Amino acid sequence: MRKLALHQITMLDGGPEGLVRFAADAGLNGICLFTATPRDANGQNMFPVVDPASAPAFKRVLQDHDIGVINAEYFPVMPQQDVSVYLPAIHLAAALGAKRLVTHIHETNRQRAMDQLSKLCAMALEHGLEVGLEFTGFSGGCSSLADAVTLHHQLNQPNLTIAVDTLHLFRTGGTLEQLKTVDPAIIGYAQLCDGPNFQLSNDYLDEAMSRMLPGEGVFPLKELVALLAPHVDIDVEVPNAALVEKSDRQEWAQRAVVASRNLLTDGK
Repeated sequence: MRKLALHQITMLDGGPEGLVRFAADAGLNGICLFTATPRDANGQNMFPVVDPASAPAFKRVLQDHDIGVINAEYFPVMPQQDVSVYLPAIHLAAALGAKRLVTHIHETNRQRAMDQLSKLCAMALEHGLEVGLEFTGFSGGCSSLADAVTLHHQLNQPNLTIAVDTLHLFRTGGTLEQLKTVDPAIIGYAQLCDGPNFQLSNDYLDEAMSRMLPGEGVFPLKELVALLAPHVDIDVEVPNAALVEKSDRQEWAQRAVVASRNLLTDGK
């Protein structure tokens, strides 16, 4: 069975250290966490972020629990912002042994988006990191699998890979048939969740934070996983704030892990 990582927004209890301990107890191999995070209207971090001052101690926690950092977030290409502002967070991600950085493309000027993504890839490469390009319906500069593949081919950066988030794939009109046409080698990681339908949308942010457990919706997840090459990392990303409020965050995360394992086992 494939190895699994757990995304931090699936289990926010205890911050990054709590995530590591939960992942180890659940028998997972990796986590996805934030070394940089968006801020809310009050200027506060939207998600728990690793404190640079405590990074050496946190790295020991990772080593003690034999947990790797699959993805470090969040490094979007934004209008009127240079990606060089991410250098401290990139350095921190590398210090923690992260495998890759995650980016979305919100810059809609094509040339500037390409220039900034190329620069992000170069900075990541200097730190021994990949860059995972996620397409979403609410990132105007890369809003579909086809957009991501085109950008990948145009830039030809050695450390750039594409992410396949199941919600983003199906909400932006992507299909398994389309995924079959993509070179498997350029897919870096996939994120598992489920959904109630195949409705096309470019405004599904609420749903992105209220996802269904794998196997409880209509997404063809087994078939999708079967298309992924062995090198592809699989990340359990199933936030659901409304349901978590009625139960326990760790219990919800455990259900997400079990559902994902069942999916992968049945899909063998």
